[in-house]
Amino acid sequence: MSVLHTHLRDIDLGRPHTDPPVDLAEALAACHVPGVSIALIEGGEVVDTLAAGVLCADRPEPVTDQTLFQAASISKAVAAACVLRLAADGTLDLDADVNDALTSWRVPANAGWQPRVTLRQLLGHTAGTTVHGLIGYPAGVPVPSVPELLDGRGNSDPVRVVSVPGTRFSYSGGGYTIMQQVLCDVTGRDYADLVAEQVLGPLGMTRSVFGPQPAGSTASGHRPGPVPLAGEAHTYPEMAAAGLWSTPTDLARLFLTLRASLNGEGSALLPRDMAGQMATRSTPHRAYGLGLQVQEPGEPRWIGHSGGNEGFQCDAKLFLDGGRGAVIMTNGDYGYALIAEALLPALAKGLGWPEASATPAGGPAVAGRFVGDDGEFVVTSDGPEFTLTAPGQAPLALRPADHGSWRAAGLNATVRFPSPDTLVIAQDAAPGADIHATLKI
Repeated sequence: MSVLHTHLRDIDLGRPHTDPPVDLAEALAACHVPGVSIALIEGGEVVDTLAAGVLCADRPEPVTDQTLFQAASISKAVAAACVLRLAADGTLDLDADVNDALTSWRVPANAGWQPRVTLRQLLGHTAGTTVHGLIGYPAGVPVPSVPELLDGRGNSDPVRVVSVPGTRFSYSGGGYTIMQQVLCDVTGRDYADLVAEQVLGPLGMTRSVFGPQPAGSTASGHRPGPVPLAGEAHTYPEMAAAGLWSTPTDLARLFLTLRASLNGEGSALLPRDMAGQMATRSTPHRAYGLGLQVQEPGEPRWIGHSGGNEGFQCDAKLFLDGGRGAVIMTNGDYGYALIAEALLPALAKGLGWPEASATPAGGPAVAGRFVGDDGEFVVTSDGPEFTLTAPGQAPLALRPADHGSWRAAGLNATVRFPSPDTLVIAQDAAPGADIHATLKI
């Protein structure tokens, strides 16, 4: 029996009704996720893979370790590696005003004030730009150009600078879309071709491609149920932010190569100093570098990224000391619940991984009483652990998730603390119907 099979036979979903533990097939069903693919990393290399479930709930074809999933925001790590490689050879300047490089579009002025935005700020989500996440374009819907997207002529708001660049962390897929246009304008190249030349090809990521859903073995995205997305998957012209199709093994190659770059190994993709900048926090209190979620400084040190597109959820984590970790990709909207509440804890426990920090990329949870239109929400802490109590309900565990958010186990909701006095609860099944509450003094 493989390593992954061994450690994923008895999974605790962190929910009262899942006692005793369940196996992987039962965990997929409980989370409404049709399929999953996993690459296990030990000793600085991929030592095992495991695929389970089906490509689409309406069809019996099984997921394999060659199946492509949407990598969602893990695309940002690939984009950042490309930018830093071009910065290392002098093609790009990380600290120059991007308006000096842009020819197809420009960062607009605000009431006569012209913000100065740099690639470093865009990479580290400190440029003050809008548009947190993206929903892509369903099959059959016209796909705008990137300049049109940036001006709000698609299905997202215009990308604008709304805070002073360099002063605060604010996760922005819109900022990465600006960066994508910079790459194209400076090099005169198509983005997908450029990144294939600079990153995917050199790393041997032969199963990875940017753009619409490719032909071949690709997973279909799913809503809870599971219900397949119409047309199987959305197209993301915002490729730097969310447009990569890949496999866990290919993505593991990326993070292992970045680790090699950090160690100064000769065959690495980036010079050691560039890799060091990539894996260093862009702001002191946010666990995010340049295109990477990081745990630095402190122990245990790790790099990675998580991601969620319409119908897909994924996560990658690599501990730098010892080269241990995993990449997990799913084809369901509740995939992160499966990953964060079941698979990663099972692997960490079974393989003796070091305990990771309980603080997610965007900042800590805030204990206190938050008052909103739906009543009073209470967040309590016990050391690094947090719980959320909704009106009239039993407490729910909060677990670190992605992009400065926490997961409410069993609620299928994401909890964010955009400021020390604000609580936002986003229900997975009701996009746009967020609950907002303010700290009660």
